[in-house]
Amino acid sequence: MHHASRHLARFLLSGLIAASLASTAFAETLYTKKSGTKVHQDPSARSAVVETLGAGASVSVNKTEDKFHQVTTPSGKTGYVFKFKLGEEPPEKGGNLSGLTASNMKVSETSSSSSIRGLSEVSEKHAQNKGISQKDIQAVKNMEAFRVPDNAVDRFLQTRNLGEYQK
Repeated sequence: MHHASRHLARFLLSGLIAASLASTAFAETLYTKKSGTKVHQDPSARSAVVETLGAGASVSVNKTEDKFHQVTTPSGKTGYVFKFKLGEEPPEKGGNLSGLTASNMKVSETSSSSSIRGLSEVSEKHAQNKGISQKDIQAVKNMEAFRVPDNAVDRFLQTRNLGEYQK
């Protein structure tokens, strides 16, 4: 009986060691969706920012707490990122329309200097040929040129308890 209980204990211990190694050895790698992604000291958008990452930065996810992933950044810092600011694929670099999806289109619209926003020359000529007035074409150009700074979006989310600031 003593031999069987020792064998069972060894089996259980080896299983626990294997399970703990599996959970630490294969940390998930995710990528920031846009430039200016904040890594916070604590799992709160109101905590201090320990690092700000650019678009497509790869982070290693250590664990998930509520709305945040605890990550290790490429520079080796550990902190928390709002989980919806990370994706499984790095964002595509701007200008390539093949494989365009809603998610990578948002990335290119908000963080790429070669954005697809705005009326192209062909689109503008088509609008003119369809009888759309120059005033309306200019209104579209003005609307698409309008930019909301990241800090204004951040303040809006914070004052309304939305997104990463949601309580």
